[in-house]
Amino acid sequence: MKTKLMLLALLSALTINASAAKSPASGFQGELGLGYTSDYYFRGDRITGESTQIQAKLSTDLNVADAFVSAFANQGLQSTDSYRFAVGLAKSYGDVNVELGYLHLEDTPGDARGEVFLSLGLDTLLSPSVTISRDLDDSLTSGEIGLSHIIDIDVADLTIAGTAGLSDKLTGDTNYYGVGGKLSREFGGLVASAGVDYVDAENVDSETVFSAGVSIKF
Repeated sequence: MKTKLMLLALLSALTINASAAKSPASGFQGELGLGYTSDYYFRGDRITGESTQIQAKLSTDLNVADAFVSAFANQGLQSTDSYRFAVGLAKSYGDVNVELGYLHLEDTPGDARGEVFLSLGLDTLLSPSVTISRDLDDSLTSGEIGLSHIIDIDVADLTIAGTAGLSDKLTGDTNYYGVGGKLSREFGGLVASAGVDYVDAENVDSETVFSAGVSIKF
């Protein structure tokens, strides 16, 4: 309940400040999105089935780096709810993008845990990225690599993406893989999207996941 209140407060603050953030003088940028998914997976684990999702992000330039805060809530229509809250710093060095931060994860019912993470990405062909996460409570380390490419097909942008990772848990390691595509189109500042993903992991049957959503940037 406490995590829910924190996330709702953050999302409300982001929405209230949206008009102020549109001003170039404010130095703030943000995004607010709503979506639906047929199944919700996180690092190869199927957390729940059909779900609605809300996510928000706010960032600002601190001169030495960009500071960001983000929140994500997945409301399972029949079972588990999941929440993520992250704060961190982002910096670009030419074509190299670096993010360092703290991530709070919580499933209801379930446990809450905290991680520190480091993410490196390249603004090159296929936009390769690698993320390393370290659980602060149980000293577990997880890693993920990703590739993505955006294709302009006139009526919309088609994003093709793939991921592969190793999730380190107390019950053992899990290797997982995913590949998918997403169509997105902007309508006067509102972005609509629809996607399909194929997910496979050692401990679950492979699954095809469908999703749709809308978002607005400010």
